[in-house]
Amino acid sequence: MAGIRPKVLTELPMTSNVFMRFQRVFLAPATLLLAMGSADCLAQMGGPGQMGGSTRGAPMREEPSPSATEPRSASDLALVDYKAGLGYFSKAKDADSDAAKAADDKKKTKALAKASSLYDKALDRFDDAVAKDPGIVDAWDDIGFCNLHLGQYDDAVMAYANVLELKPGYGEAYENRAEAYLGLNKLAEAKSDYMRLFETARPLAGELMTYMHHWIEERQRDPKGISSEDLAAFVRWTDERAAIPQ
Repeated sequence: MAGIRPKVLTELPMTSNVFMRFQRVFLAPATLLLAMGSADCLAQMGGPGQMGGSTRGAPMREEPSPSATEPRSASDLALVDYKAGLGYFSKAKDADSDAAKAADDKKKTKALAKASSLYDKALDRFDDAVAKDPGIVDAWDDIGFCNLHLGQYDDAVMAYANVLELKPGYGEAYENRAEAYLGLNKLAEAKSDYMRLFETARPLAGELMTYMHHWIEERQRDPKGISSEDLAAFVRWTDERAAIPQ
């Protein structure tokens, strides 16, 4: 009929059946497209909560390892001190070598003074090392050597006693301790260490006997507190020992 305006779609009553068909035909595909677009957008942004473009292939920030933040142990710190002492120790030995090769007394005196200063610095660091870790046998051995060369014989004897406690039977500790005993004019103790070496390490016993002969020559020039009777008795003992095949 010409006078009646046809009803458009928007005016149709939205019954439940019609709405469900509308949802299936129009809304579901649109929702799917929106979801796909959102997922692609998130992927390009690097995932939920990340902005500023793709991060694929970008290096991840490394977290510091637990060991880098943990405090260093006493043993680690002791080794730092010991290694620092070895630097001075090596230079001190070089200075000793220079003194032995010096062409005149002035150069020799200067080299010996340098060696003593370096041995003293090395000794400070070695002492710090064993204060933190008393079980470093090499540090005790070098403490004994430094004290021996500095003429601090009591301290040298004590250091070598620690060496032998940590490393029983260590021949060079007996040899060097005997030299320290001689510096203190303790002849019986020096002879005892020599006999230990004669029984267990003949080459070291031979080196110690050579040192004893040098020591006798020095004491004959300057007794340094040893009596003539004790010195004469020690000379006889060394002569008897030297006659025995080493």
